[in-house]
Amino acid sequence: MTALDNKDNQNNNDNKDKDKGDDHKDREIHVFINRKRFELKDPVQTGKALKELAGIPLTDVLFLRQPGKDAVIGNDEKVKLKDGDHLYSQPAADYGNASLQVSSVLDGLEGFTLQRQPDGWTFAIHDAYELPDAYLPRVVRLLVKLPPTFPDAAPDMFFVTPILRVMNGGPPRGTSATNILGQAWQQFSWHLKPGAWMPGVSTFRDFMRCVRSRLEKRD
Repeated sequence: MTALDNKDNQNNNDNKDKDKGDDHKDREIHVFINRKRFELKDPVQTGKALKELAGIPLTDVLFLRQPGKDAVIGNDEKVKLKDGDHLYSQPAADYGNASLQVSSVLDGLEGFTLQRQPDGWTFAIHDAYELPDAYLPRVVRLLVKLPPTFPDAAPDMFFVTPILRVMNGGPPRGTSATNILGQAWQQFSWHLKPGAWMPGVSTFRDFMRCVRSRLEKRD
Protein backbone atom coordinates (compact mmCIF):
# COMPACT_ATOMS: atom_id res chain seq x y z
CA MET A 1 0.00 0.00 0.00
CA THR A 2 1.41 3.39 -0.98
CA ALA A 3 1.56 6.53 1.09
CA LEU A 4 -1.15 7.95 -1.19
CA ASP A 5 -3.40 4.99 -0.42
CA ASN A 6 -2.84 5.52 3.31
CA LYS A 7 -3.79 9.17 2.95
CA ASP A 8 -6.97 8.26 1.04
CA ASN A 9 -7.95 5.75 3.72
CA GLN A 10 -7.34 8.33 6.43
CA ASN A 11 -9.50 10.85 4.56
CA ASN A 12 -12.29 8.29 4.24
CA ASN A 13 -12.14 7.57 7.96
CA ASP A 14 -12.19 11.28 8.73
CA ASN A 15 -15.26 11.71 6.53
CA LYS A 16 -17.02 8.83 8.28
CA ASP A 17 -16.26 10.37 11.64
CA LYS A 18 -17.52 13.70 10.40
CA ASP A 19 -20.72 12.07 9.14
CA LYS A 20 -21.25 10.48 12.52
CA GLY A 21 -20.79 13.85 14.15
CA ASP A 22 -23.23 15.41 11.70
CA ASP A 23 -25.78 12.68 12.42
CA HIS A 24 -25.43 13.34 16.14
CA LYS A 25 -25.81 17.05 15.56
CA ASP A 26 -28.96 16.46 13.55
CA ARG A 27 -30.50 14.74 16.56
CA GLU A 28 -29.96 17.71 18.85
CA ILE A 29 -33.22 19.51 19.53
CA HIS A 30 -34.62 22.03 21.97
CA VAL A 31 -37.85 21.58 23.94
CA PHE A 32 -39.73 23.62 26.52
CA ILE A 33 -40.56 22.14 29.92
CA ASN A 34 -42.85 24.35 31.99
CA ARG A 35 -42.02 27.14 29.53
CA LYS A 36 -38.26 26.86 30.10
CA ARG A 37 -36.01 25.93 27.18
CA PHE A 38 -33.80 22.83 27.31
CA GLU A 39 -31.37 21.38 24.77
CA LEU A 40 -31.50 17.62 24.14
CA LYS A 41 -28.80 15.63 22.36
CA ASP A 42 -31.20 12.73 21.81
CA PRO A 43 -34.90 13.19 20.93
CA VAL A 44 -35.79 9.89 22.61
CA GLN A 45 -36.23 10.48 26.34
CA THR A 46 -37.98 8.89 29.30
CA GLY A 47 -40.37 10.78 31.51
CA LYS A 48 -37.95 10.32 34.41
CA ALA A 49 -35.01 11.79 32.47
CA LEU A 50 -37.07 14.82 31.44
CA LYS A 51 -38.23 15.41 35.01
CA GLU A 52 -34.70 15.17 36.34
CA LEU A 53 -33.48 17.56 33.63
CA ALA A 54 -36.07 20.17 34.61
CA GLY A 55 -35.89 19.55 38.38
CA ILE A 56 -39.43 18.17 38.55
CA PRO A 57 -40.39 15.74 41.35
CA LEU A 58 -40.85 12.20 40.06
CA THR A 59 -44.26 12.10 41.73
CA ASP A 60 -45.54 14.86 39.43
CA VAL A 61 -47.36 14.01 36.21
CA LEU A 62 -45.64 15.03 32.97
CA PHE A 63 -47.65 16.05 29.91
CA LEU A 64 -46.64 16.47 26.27
CA ARG A 65 -48.75 19.11 24.59
CA GLN A 66 -50.47 17.78 21.47
CA PRO A 67 -53.28 19.11 19.27
CA GLY A 68 -56.60 18.30 20.89
CA LYS A 69 -55.34 16.18 23.79
CA ASP A 70 -52.23 16.20 25.97
CA ALA A 71 -50.29 12.93 26.33
CA VAL A 72 -49.25 11.68 29.77
CA ILE A 73 -45.58 10.59 29.85
CA GLY A 74 -44.87 8.00 32.55
CA ASN A 75 -41.53 7.91 34.35
CA ASP A 76 -40.43 4.73 32.55
CA GLU A 77 -42.12 5.57 29.26
CA LYS A 78 -39.99 6.55 26.26
CA VAL A 79 -41.15 9.35 24.01
CA LYS A 80 -39.61 10.70 20.80
CA LEU A 81 -39.70 14.48 20.93
CA LYS A 82 -39.61 17.00 18.11
CA ASP A 83 -37.78 20.29 18.00
CA GLY A 84 -39.91 22.90 19.77
CA ASP A 85 -42.17 20.48 21.69
CA HIS A 86 -43.75 21.79 24.89
CA LEU A 87 -44.07 19.72 28.07
CA TYR A 88 -45.71 20.61 31.34
CA SER A 89 -45.79 19.06 34.80
CA GLN A 90 -48.48 19.04 37.42
CA PRO A 91 -48.04 18.15 41.11
CA ALA A 92 -50.10 15.39 42.68
CA ALA A 93 -53.60 16.50 43.57
CA ASP A 94 -54.70 17.83 46.95
CA TYR A 95 -57.99 16.57 48.51
CA GLY A 96 -60.06 18.11 50.80
CA ASN A 97 -68.34 34.74 32.10
CA ALA A 98 -71.26 34.75 29.73
CA SER A 99 -69.26 36.30 26.86
CA LEU A 100 -66.61 33.56 26.89
CA GLN A 101 -65.80 32.17 23.46
CA VAL A 102 -65.38 28.41 22.97
CA SER A 103 -61.99 28.70 21.27
CA SER A 104 -60.51 30.92 23.98
CA VAL A 105 -61.95 28.94 26.89
CA LEU A 106 -61.00 25.45 25.75
CA ASP A 107 -57.47 26.40 24.68
CA GLY A 108 -57.54 23.95 21.76
CA LEU A 109 -58.75 20.91 23.72
CA GLU A 110 -61.08 18.73 21.68
CA GLY A 111 -64.20 16.91 22.81
CA PHE A 112 -65.61 19.62 25.09
CA THR A 113 -68.75 21.67 24.64
CA LEU A 114 -69.82 24.69 26.70
CA GLN A 115 -73.23 25.08 28.32
CA ARG A 116 -73.89 28.53 29.78
CA GLN A 117 -76.07 28.64 32.88
CA PRO A 118 -78.56 31.35 33.98
CA ASP A 119 -76.48 32.16 37.08
CA GLY A 120 -73.43 33.14 34.97
CA TRP A 121 -71.52 29.87 35.36
CA THR A 122 -70.44 27.86 32.32
CA PHE A 123 -70.28 24.06 32.22
CA ALA A 124 -67.52 22.51 30.10
CA ILE A 125 -68.61 18.95 29.28
CA HIS A 126 -66.73 16.12 27.57
CA ASP A 127 -69.11 13.38 26.47
CA ALA A 128 -66.53 10.58 26.08
CA TYR A 129 -63.58 11.21 28.39
CA GLU A 130 -61.18 8.25 28.57
CA LEU A 131 -59.86 7.28 31.99
CA PRO A 132 -56.79 5.33 33.17
CA ASP A 133 -57.28 1.57 33.39
CA ALA A 134 -57.71 1.69 37.18
CA TYR A 135 -61.35 2.82 36.82
CA LEU A 136 -64.63 1.27 35.76
CA PRO A 137 -66.14 2.32 33.47
CA ARG A 138 -63.23 3.50 31.33
CA VAL A 139 -65.22 6.19 29.45
CA VAL A 140 -67.41 8.78 31.16
CA ARG A 141 -68.97 12.19 30.74
CA LEU A 142 -66.79 14.72 32.51
CA LEU A 143 -67.97 18.15 33.64
CA VAL A 144 -66.04 21.18 34.87
CA LYS A 145 -67.81 24.24 36.28
CA LEU A 146 -66.28 27.52 35.11
CA PRO A 147 -67.07 30.49 37.41
CA PRO A 148 -68.55 33.69 35.95
CA THR A 149 -65.19 35.48 36.21
CA PHE A 150 -63.17 32.66 34.59
CA PRO A 151 -60.28 32.73 33.68
CA ASP A 152 -59.49 35.27 36.40
CA ALA A 153 -61.11 32.88 38.87
CA ALA A 154 -60.11 29.21 38.85
CA PRO A 155 -62.44 26.23 38.38
CA ASP A 156 -62.79 24.00 41.43
CA MET A 157 -63.44 20.24 41.50
CA PHE A 158 -64.82 18.17 38.62
CA PHE A 159 -67.65 15.71 38.05
CA VAL A 160 -68.21 12.48 36.12
CA THR A 161 -71.12 10.27 35.15
CA PRO A 162 -71.79 7.37 35.42
CA ILE A 163 -70.50 6.66 38.92
CA LEU A 164 -66.90 5.39 38.94
CA ARG A 165 -65.44 2.43 40.81
CA VAL A 166 -61.80 1.59 41.35
CA MET A 167 -60.44 -1.93 41.06
CA ASN A 168 -61.30 -2.87 44.67
CA GLY A 169 -64.96 -2.15 43.91
CA GLY A 170 -65.24 1.01 45.97
CA PRO A 171 -65.62 4.62 44.84
CA PRO A 172 -62.53 6.78 44.22
CA ARG A 173 -61.19 8.61 47.25
CA GLY A 174 -62.75 11.98 48.02
CA THR A 175 -65.90 11.52 45.91
CA SER A 176 -69.60 11.96 46.62
CA ALA A 177 -72.90 11.93 44.75
CA THR A 178 -74.58 15.09 43.50
CA ASN A 179 -77.22 16.16 40.99
CA ILE A 180 -76.42 18.39 38.01
CA LEU A 181 -78.68 19.15 35.06
CA GLY A 182 -81.23 16.68 36.42
CA GLN A 183 -78.72 13.81 36.36
CA ALA A 184 -76.68 11.93 38.98
CA TRP A 185 -72.96 12.83 38.90
CA GLN A 186 -69.97 11.84 40.98
CA GLN A 187 -68.19 14.85 42.47
CA PHE A 188 -64.44 14.75 43.01
CA SER A 189 -63.84 16.94 46.08
CA TRP A 190 -60.41 17.96 44.91
CA HIS A 191 -58.81 21.37 44.87
CA LEU A 192 -55.85 23.17 43.35
CA LYS A 193 -52.94 23.93 45.60
CA PRO A 194 -52.73 27.56 46.77
CA GLY A 195 -51.09 29.67 44.09
CA ALA A 196 -51.44 27.01 41.40
CA TRP A 197 -53.89 29.15 39.41
CA MET A 198 -52.36 32.32 37.98
CA PRO A 199 -54.89 34.82 36.57
CA GLY A 200 -53.90 35.94 33.08
CA VAL A 201 -51.60 32.95 32.67
CA SER A 202 -53.44 29.76 33.61
CA THR A 203 -55.88 28.25 31.12
CA PHE A 204 -58.55 25.58 30.89
CA ARG A 205 -55.92 23.26 29.44
CA ASP A 206 -53.82 23.81 32.58
CA PHE A 207 -56.79 22.88 34.77
CA MET A 208 -57.43 19.73 32.76
CA ARG A 209 -53.82 18.71 33.31
CA CYS A 210 -54.58 19.01 37.03
CA VAL A 211 -57.70 16.86 36.59
CA ARG A 212 -55.68 14.24 34.77
CA SER A 213 -53.07 14.31 37.51
CA ARG A 214 -55.76 13.53 40.06
CA LEU A 215 -57.10 10.66 37.96
CA GLU A 216 -53.59 9.28 37.43
CA LYS A 217 -53.42 8.69 41.19
CA ARG A 218 -55.76 5.78 40.40
CA ASP A 219 -57.42 5.77 43.80
